[in-house]
Amino acid sequence: MRLSDFIREHADQILATWDEFAATVAHGGKELDQKALRDHAGQILLAIAADLEQPQSNAQQIAKSRGEASREGQAEDTAAETHADTRIVAGFAIDAMLTEYRALRASVLRLWSASKGDETHADELDQLMRFNEAIDQAITESVARYTEQVQRYTNLFMGMLGHDIRNPLGTITMSTEVLARSGQLQRKALDPIVNSARRIQSIVELIVDFSRAQSNGVMPISARPSNLRPLFDSVLAETQVRHPSIEFLLRAEGNLDGVWDEARLAQLMSNLLENAISYGARGQPVAVTLMDEGPNVTFSVHNFGNVIPAHDRERIFEPRSRGSLLDKQKAPNGLGLGLYICREIMRAHNGTLSVRSTADEGTTFLTRLPRKQPEFQTASS
Repeated sequence: MRLSDFIREHADQILATWDEFAATVAHGGKELDQKALRDHAGQILLAIAADLEQPQSNAQQIAKSRGEASREGQAEDTAAETHADTRIVAGFAIDAMLTEYRALRASVLRLWSASKGDETHADELDQLMRFNEAIDQAITESVARYTEQVQRYTNLFMGMLGHDIRNPLGTITMSTEVLARSGQLQRKALDPIVNSARRIQSIVELIVDFSRAQSNGVMPISARPSNLRPLFDSVLAETQVRHPSIEFLLRAEGNLDGVWDEARLAQLMSNLLENAISYGARGQPVAVTLMDEGPNVTFSVHNFGNVIPAHDRERIFEPRSRGSLLDKQKAPNGLGLGLYICREIMRAHNGTLSVRSTADEGTTFLTRLPRKQPEFQTASS
């Protein structure tokens, strides 16, 4: 009996063995009961049986073994994609979903082998290869759909989080300003409320940016022609208001025009300045330098303070990490995401962000920013 016929005639037995096998596999996801395992399993088995009977070229065989089968002419979701949809809604971890495919593969092959006894056929190897390719394709479709749904839910949640918190924070800020102007609230009482609202807003933005970078693989940007000098003047002015006792030094030389996302670069600059203020030596200035370097523009933020150890100079750019020295100090943002977001912004601009730190020279965060972005060039051509 050919494998495709065997799958159709013994589907109930395969599913029963599948349930039994999968229940014994340890995984980090939700426990799998019989009903959950059986859901859509019959459709997946029938889809695999039908696939085994279709003619297939060498190119198609190679593509399927890589999970790259063509979707041409296929309008509806595959059984594997629907399977992923039901699993993520049920709260299954992705490893739990993959366990089901491991169980399916094992149960089909074991039962088919037992049914044949000593009988062998010349095309058995080809049937086994075709079956494994079909399973690999189903796994690819399920994982791709699962990942797509996770990204969609993450973006939806982040959008709701940003919107639903920004509005009440704006109301708090505006209301306190009105109370202060009317004399019902003293300025010294207003400042802590406004600063706290801004702090909450900055935390929300960090969480949103972190989630987008993680789910999309790169920070989304919207690049437009701009000049860095007025942008950095504005960021420095805003930072000076928050930290009136800090001395800021700005040096800018050469052509500072380019194609960038101004909002993201302002966020990057603000984060680097806050980092320098938080970890810099008291009474020492914070220096910002903008330089023309031909196809690139560089800018740096420098402060004196404790030296960042060499083994921490990469670690501090990792999410939720500040390095062994900085972990001992109180940071302004307890999430440990600021420098990670900064590097992601530079990576989205095809630039780099690095740090130098010595006892004699102090600490300098240096960025190298290409003037033009490939996405912008493509859109303009």
